[in-house]
Amino acid sequence: MKQTEKSAVERTEYGSALVWLAPRVTPRDREILAGLHDHHVMTTHHIHRLYFPGAGVRRARRRLLLLHRYGLIDRFRPFGRIRVPDHWVLASTGAALVAEHRGMEPGELGFRQDRVLAWAHSGRLGHILGLVECLALTTEAARALPAAHLVRWDNERECARRWGRHIRPDAYMRWHQDQAELDAFWEYDTGSEPLTKVRRKMGGYARLARESRLPSIVLFAVHSDQREDHLAAKLADDVSRQVGAYITTHARLGAQGPAEAVWRATDAPDRLRLVDITRRHTAPGQDEE
Repeated sequence: MKQTEKSAVERTEYGSALVWLAPRVTPRDREILAGLHDHHVMTTHHIHRLYFPGAGVRRARRRLLLLHRYGLIDRFRPFGRIRVPDHWVLASTGAALVAEHRGMEPGELGFRQDRVLAWAHSGRLGHILGLVECLALTTEAARALPAAHLVRWDNERECARRWGRHIRPDAYMRWHQDQAELDAFWEYDTGSEPLTKVRRKMGGYARLARESRLPSIVLFAVHSDQREDHLAAKLADDVSRQVGAYITTHARLGAQGPAEAVWRATDAPDRLRLVDITRRHTAPGQDEE
């Protein structure tokens, strides 16, 4: 078969697949596919908590298996781990649907199946899953508080696009609670970087605050109480009303949730809520666009 004929056949098969999927893919399915593109890898439990509020995990698992049979997502389980949930990633057809929904050509999405499946062997897998856990916890906290709303959550890729000249945080969020709004960056720390390197990031946040005339507030999630103590001491000279650093542990986030009094400032041992952090910083405006 000639190359032109082969390309025509592929285009026909692609179009046929999209037509077949049209009545089968729900709005929630599209949210799941977009989430897998944005966050790389999510477990069954993450997807259940993010996209199936109020429903049992079995319902989420059944839907994921159906999307897998449709060829929209793929899965793996890390080697050497016992009784772990499926880890889900986007498949090529799923990426095509994400691109179509966002008004892009499939090639513009920058999706590569081999690169996605390589997350199964990546040393960054724990970091990625930990960050998704932060998103899930924050989403659940917003649902639980009647006056709270997670307005926005941008992933690492989007943060690099918006602020890459100064900073490359793991995530950015806009949190609204009790008429107060907090714009904050997340840094999920696994302990793999020396604290001197972590501290150097604060220079970029300071430059961003000066340029934008908005506070740069950074939320650090670290793996242990000792790491928290050491990081607080390391960052004590880098904070101000315009540059804030607040630290907690993965364990506190999981036990109490990010909206509760789990955050420690570098200059005081008292624990703060997200709404308390908002009140510690003043700015001429809240919109960073």
